[in-house]
Amino acid sequence: MGKRRKKDIYTGPNLTDQYDFCEDQQFEIKIKEYHQNGVGIGYIKDVPLWIFNSIVGETVLVKITKIFPEKLIAEIVSFNNSSKKRIKPICKFYGGCTGCQWQHISYDEQLKLKKSNIVKLLRNFNLIDVGFVMDTLPSKNNFNYRNHARFTVRKDFDKEKLGFINFLNREWIGIDECKIMNHTINEKMKIISTDLRGLTQTSIRASDETKSFLIQPKLNTDTIETGQKYYEEKILKNIYKVASPSFFQVNPKQIEQIVKLLESNHIFNHKDYVLDAYCGVGTFTCLIAPMVKKIVGIEESHSAISDAKINSKNYKNIQYIIGKTEVVLQNNTEKFDTVILDPPRIGCEDSVIKNVISLEPKVIILISCSPENFCEDVYKIVSSNQYIIDKIIPIDMFPQTHHTEIVGILRLK
Repeated sequence: MGKRRKKDIYTGPNLTDQYDFCEDQQFEIKIKEYHQNGVGIGYIKDVPLWIFNSIVGETVLVKITKIFPEKLIAEIVSFNNSSKKRIKPICKFYGGCTGCQWQHISYDEQLKLKKSNIVKLLRNFNLIDVGFVMDTLPSKNNFNYRNHARFTVRKDFDKEKLGFINFLNREWIGIDECKIMNHTINEKMKIISTDLRGLTQTSIRASDETKSFLIQPKLNTDTIETGQKYYEEKILKNIYKVASPSFFQVNPKQIEQIVKLLESNHIFNHKDYVLDAYCGVGTFTCLIAPMVKKIVGIEESHSAISDAKINSKNYKNIQYIIGKTEVVLQNNTEKFDTVILDPPRIGCEDSVIKNVISLEPKVIILISCSPENFCEDVYKIVSSNQYIIDKIIPIDMFPQTHHTEIVGILRLK
């Protein structure tokens, strides 16, 4: 069986009902740890308080803003002691919008936290030797890096406005700019802000490199083109056609860094046969093709495969197979020197890991945006007793947030 799970729903005891909590009630509390969502946590007896804009080690006066059976949501009233790692957020919507969780933490500290989280998770899987975990690779752009934005549209004083949902209190907040979205998206936000009638959701995908963009769905406006089926993104010398439903990494500059990282570790040579097991629109497939003899990409999305074939038109050594990775690998008879696993956030199906190990590639490259699922997949590969961990490199694909991209290099014993 694979490990695909339904979203966790709390079914434990009602912790907050044991005490006489009420909204606006105030407490002095010390921040003990970070939740996996990046928010600081303190405790009143055994009840966790989620406190946005807090840093571990700080002692703060907070007031309760929302009560749930398993936790309290609180906001800071004042600081008794403030961390030296604290900086002033540059976004005027910070705190109301929770899309960024760590703008108040110095960037160097953000990088350290992302590495320490990986180390902690690896230890949970008894992967004790954490010397193979490298320092987090910083992002070239700490702001204005995202090429994809999804907005919730709501009426604000009888006028539709772009905004986001606060994940702590579930309240909507209207915005007119986003500091982590790229410049092109921010420009398009301003243009469409007067033409949102009848919408509940809209998305913008755009590239600062190509200036190409798409806005979905099609709007009832002549001010700007909308309803495009695709836009174009650039990474190194490659231009990628990306259809509206296709996945693409949100921070292209960091993809360049990953490729350079793999080059510097001498993963590929011109005699190699490589498998890109979740190839999407051919992002890594095209970037790696010049370094190897042949590369095969597997992808189940028809729109992504269509894009990938267009994106690969300059390469003669790429083959694409459409289908679920777990099904295609069951019928595979080809041998590969290197296998790249860049699965969806939920991680690899067990059968995928089993079939990849049976191929005995010299190197397995595992890429993930979910530290928890990454560590689980690494553990399964290492448990085969056929592979050892060479390096694990946290990549800061998502500055100002708790999210981390991870690249693992595992070598055949």
